[in-house]
Amino acid sequence: MNIDKFTITSYDQITGFDRTNGSLEMILDELSDFTLSHEEEKTDITGKGGRVISSLKKKKKVTGKGTNGMLSGGALAAMLGSDIEDGEYTIRYTDSILVSANSAATKETAVGTVGNEIGTIYVRDANNAYISGGKKLTQTSGEPAAGEFSYDPETKTLTFFSGDIADGTEVIAFYDAKVTGKKISNDADNYSKTLAVFIDVTCQDGCDNLFHGQFMIERADFTGTFDIVGPTTQGFEFTSMPNLCTGKSNLWDFIIFD
Repeated sequence: MNIDKFTITSYDQITGFDRTNGSLEMILDELSDFTLSHEEEKTDITGKGGRVISSLKKKKKVTGKGTNGMLSGGALAAMLGSDIEDGEYTIRYTDSILVSANSAATKETAVGTVGNEIGTIYVRDANNAYISGGKKLTQTSGEPAAGEFSYDPETKTLTFFSGDIADGTEVIAFYDAKVTGKKISNDADNYSKTLAVFIDVTCQDGCDNLFHGQFMIERADFTGTFDIVGPTTQGFEFTSMPNLCTGKSNLWDFIIFD
């Protein structure tokens, strides 16, 4: 490989690790663009006649900014100052239900206060509107009267007052349901993380030889200012800082290898 004449042909992936225990925090491996920017401030020192006789250089800064083609849970957690948790959680479920013979069933099991797990069911009007002109049914813990329904969470069965809802009518319910999944929380008291970051690249020299490179950033301070935009690309940005704990002033090291 000839590093007198070479180009970076692609940014392959960015990985981030906890700076204390070394555990993997994030992987960005669908990079659609990435820029590693370098800045420094220069102030001219002038002498007789205002001529420039020297300069003072300061405020050296390195920032990384890019877009990943898909959302990364680890990157989201890094920018929010959060962790990814596994467990059982409560969500608000939207359930469109067809009524037959004064009965129907929910797709999920509604949870909540016994006898009020769902609370209200909405019925479409002639204009297919639920809210502006639709009928509302209220949950009861006993036998339903006109304008009421009952619910058995063991069987997920809804029972309506006889003749209240015509067969084939679509109703809609909004209720809490338990799911097993992963959770990322945006806590107002937590701020974005500082990680050890490694940026893997593919390089090519003037003779078309391919080789690898890696930027190593010991302290990458991620910004907590970002947008979640559809389609689901993910923008990210960090600032490199010297590792004061080890006394090193490097903003990055670049290792080139076959």
